[in-house]
Amino acid sequence: MAGGCADVAIEELPRRGMLWTWTIQHFMPKTPYHSSETPETFAPFGIGYIELPGALRIETRLLENDPQRLKIGSLMELAFYVHRREPDGTEVINYAFKTL
Repeated sequence: MAGGCADVAIEELPRRGMLWTWTIQHFMPKTPYHSSETPETFAPFGIGYIELPGALRIETRLLENDPQRLKIGSLMELAFYVHRREPDGTEVINYAFKTL
């Protein structure tokens, strides 16, 4: 394998972690972002780094967007949400983290 390794292992990550840092995104992401949102329906959302114990820090969308409820060091948990619906009704699911 050029530039890679054939020894690959699946590593299960913790579902809970600590909010390491965060911000609120007040603008709709640019292309190639693809969601059901439009400029008229867009709502600001949290973005943060979650420190997963014994593993890594992951950059992720946060389901919370109220700055008063986001505190560095808060316990967070993996959650899933409907990111968009295709014209045929298929739901595209994505992950985020929510406060506990």
